Amino acid sequence: MSARFFVIAMATMVLFTVGPAEPACQPRPPESDARHSSGLALAPGRGPCHTSIDDRLGIAYDRAYRFATEHADDLGYPWDDRGNLTVVISAVTAHGRELSEQWSRLGWAVPVRIRAVTRSFAELEQVKHDVIEISRLRIPGSDDLRFSTGDAEHNRVILGVHRLTDEIAAAIVARYGTEVVAVQVDPAFGIFSLRD
Repeated sequence: MSARFFVIAMATMVLFTVGPAEPACQPRPPESDARHSSGLALAPGRGPCHTSIDDRLGIAYDRAYRFATEHADDLGYPWDDRGNLTVVISAVTAHGRELSEQWSRLGWAVPVRIRAVTRSFAELEQVKHDVIEISRLRIPGSDDLRFSTGDAEHNRVILGVHRLTDEIAAAIVARYGTEVVAVQVDPAFGIFSLRD
């Protein structure tokens, strides 16, 4: 009797601990960012599609990322479109378009799409590093900047903040305009700032 109870209790605990399976990634319509009063884009948080990646897509994306770093002035960020199981290559220049077309014909296990973008991988990586300077301005909210990262889907930089002030938004817009950097606001981002 006690052994049967133990087995049932353990099975129930495992069932409730594991929980439901992750929802499958579905193709999504393009999202429109919310905007701060300064015009700065407010990026949404990551959804469940960002938690796992198909192995074939992961391999193709890894190679696309390396390809973009090797041609950083001609290409933008590649994007692993998980909902459509497609690698998206971002061409900035005519030469980048030509390189992308050649790369896409190498026989990948997933479809490859080429898009035209205006910002190069090199430019975005520089912005990603330079945005740290805003945290050193000592304006209201500068100690709330938490991280900078690439946003491959939108070929831009995401600045993660604990809290967004008008002063920080104005500093970002003055330096980068309203399209190169988007801000993701989340009070759960933690206590360490870029200034630390």
